[in-house]
Amino acid sequence: MTRLRSSPRGLPGVLFVSAFLLFPARRVSAEDLPPTVGEITVEGNRFTKPGAVLSKVKVRKGDVMTDPAFRGDVDRLLESGFYEDVEVAVEDLPGKKDARGAGKVRVTFKIKERPLIRRVDFKGNLKLGESKFREGLVSKPDEPYDRFKAAQDVSKILSVYHEEGYLDAAAESYTSLDPRTNKVILTFFLTDGRRVTVKDVQVAGARAMSEGAVRKVLKNTRKKKVFKEETLKEDVALLVEAYRNKGFLEVAVDDSRREFTPDGNQVTVFISITEGRRYTVGSFSFEGSTLFTESQLKKAVALQPGKLYDQSKMDESLRNLHDLYSDKGFLRAEVTPETKTQPQDGEKGTVDLRFSFVEGSVVYVDRIYIDGNTYTKEKVIRQELLLKPGDVFSATKMRRSIERLYNLGFLEDVQVDVQQPKSPEKADVVFSVKEGKPGTLSAGAGFSSLDGLVGTLQVQHSNVFGYGQHVNVMWEFGRKRQNYELGWTDPWFLGKPMSFGVDLFDTVRTLPFQGDSFAYKKGNRGFGLRAGPRLSDQLSLIENYSYERVRVFDVDPKFVGNLNPAMNITPSDDIKSAVTTGVVLDTRDNVFDANRGGRHSATLEYAGGPLGGDLNFYKPELSVARYFPTFWKFVLTLSARGAYIKTLKNIGGTVAFSELFRIGGVDTVRGYDIGEVGVDGGKAFTVFNAEYKFPIVQENKKTILQGAFFADLGGCWPSVSTIDWSVGTGLLQMKAGVGFGIRFKTPVFPIRLDWGWGLNHRPDQPKSQFYFTIGNIF
Repeated sequence: MTRLRSSPRGLPGVLFVSAFLLFPARRVSAEDLPPTVGEITVEGNRFTKPGAVLSKVKVRKGDVMTDPAFRGDVDRLLESGFYEDVEVAVEDLPGKKDARGAGKVRVTFKIKERPLIRRVDFKGNLKLGESKFREGLVSKPDEPYDRFKAAQDVSKILSVYHEEGYLDAAAESYTSLDPRTNKVILTFFLTDGRRVTVKDVQVAGARAMSEGAVRKVLKNTRKKKVFKEETLKEDVALLVEAYRNKGFLEVAVDDSRREFTPDGNQVTVFISITEGRRYTVGSFSFEGSTLFTESQLKKAVALQPGKLYDQSKMDESLRNLHDLYSDKGFLRAEVTPETKTQPQDGEKGTVDLRFSFVEGSVVYVDRIYIDGNTYTKEKVIRQELLLKPGDVFSATKMRRSIERLYNLGFLEDVQVDVQQPKSPEKADVVFSVKEGKPGTLSAGAGFSSLDGLVGTLQVQHSNVFGYGQHVNVMWEFGRKRQNYELGWTDPWFLGKPMSFGVDLFDTVRTLPFQGDSFAYKKGNRGFGLRAGPRLSDQLSLIENYSYERVRVFDVDPKFVGNLNPAMNITPSDDIKSAVTTGVVLDTRDNVFDANRGGRHSATLEYAGGPLGGDLNFYKPELSVARYFPTFWKFVLTLSARGAYIKTLKNIGGTVAFSELFRIGGVDTVRGYDIGEVGVDGGKAFTVFNAEYKFPIVQENKKTILQGAFFADLGGCWPSVSTIDWSVGTGLLQMKAGVGFGIRFKTPVFPIRLDWGWGLNHRPDQPKSQFYFTIGNIF
């Protein structure tokens, strides 16, 4: 009988005996043919069924016996993790021959089973609690026990301790085996030790940066904070980066010196900085590029000759150059930067940059995979992708596809992995998504100077049945506002690049007029149909129809029939049948919280005439909004809107009071009440807004709480011909307002709290206004 055994743990591979040793040498004849496997058996399996063992091997009865077959089978059994040792025994079956006349053999897999883990226990000091340690364990109940995995777990436990500041913590593992069940209890015995905090951070050698600026960079290693080695390494890397961004290419930071207090509970960290020379950018040169001109390549470089070297701009330059090539399909183009420093003296120098290119060949998209979507239908994600199989790879299209997926509103995270299949000219793209909670039920209350106290109850779902359709049901209730809304939207109606939606609404608001907070009520009840064919990724049309009953009622008697036109409100009860058509160019990177791009629209609303109804007018409107990222995560937003309204020429009459423009308030010019900017009930208006936003609280790279400073300017006039572009307190002059606000992003909708100060109020008007609003101004 011949035996083949696995190698001891830790040796590479499995030791095998060659076929010449397995079988005695004979003269070359028919009988010398390799034998056939006649039987396959399993031994040593106390708790594993033979079928479970044989399911992992590929050798079958009738196979001609060869060493490679056994080598693969032994490897597979060991890699399963259930067996500590595997031995293969081969013995002849006397008197049995195959069709060739060759002998038959019995193959026996002799296994030594690993015990299974019954449970994992923790003993000793557990100041941090068990849950922190259990999360990262690789040894788990009902899996085979492996002492090497247990050793990995000990290392991970110590890493957790060190991350929490317990530098002298200790951990060890031991097992207790129940031979009847071949199961073990794995126990980790822990000793917490002392928790070390930072007593002080001493900085030496900083000249270009103040000690305070250095300490600010070392934000996680400071007095009274828990001392963590990994955190210190990260902070030192940030400090080096900060210096390199200021031109110090040769900066070196030494953090190796530590002083512990006698009790070992505190540590003083010494940071020694050697700044070196400060470099300005000299010349650029490019080598190996045939696809782009030198002028095109220079435009992609963010660094400027004569300016201080900035590592962050160097990194940006490399990304830009890679994107140039990736957008042409050269996904695997290599860009290698080389720097040549030229010292001028002990403190200054210049650095010349050379970018070398290895262009490679064009890469095409082969297959696109979607991963992580457990609820969302795959087609909902695929239809947002601009990259298609067979396309030349484009980094811009890939980046824009990611933005479009985030804009769906129900994905928390999107990651992309570009994989290379067998062909170097093809690439597979994997989009891994993490779904959020698409449906919400919310209740809340808010207060504003316009609507007073308002309660809200809303049910919203942005991914109905996984098809990406939106449903919204909302009820708002208060003394001055009653609102019911029901809406449904399909962004890809009938699988086409066109949105379609239906709205039902019933709103009654008590509105102010000429200083009276309860001047009249306005009611809108009806329905709307919305269609938005997309002409391209960023360009779409607006085609809407609405039919509603518009009422102006419960008017304060002093405004009814008033001989002063500026003080008159005419009660009305009209049917409005209107079509709105237009075009929208939307280049925003994120429709919920834009950092760059813009949204520009031109629309025309047409009511009455052949559409029927009591109201007859047309209203063109233009809107422009641009978003500009500045430093860090601050974003500047500039917007402008303007519109006018006229009655249809062939019908005549006047524009109903319900359709006139009333400017002032949270959505137009903040710092004023509605109707305080220009004519209260005008036929033309213009509004300009500037807002500077910055994050206050972020979670998982998303902004939860945001601050903003703003400045608004606007006017409202009886007609286009009476527009006055000057700013002042006069009725027809434009009015300005400034202020600040807070934006809070809830899972359902954004909430805005704004305080505005009007700069051009009349003496009898309040100077400031407070606003609570659901939704965005832009």
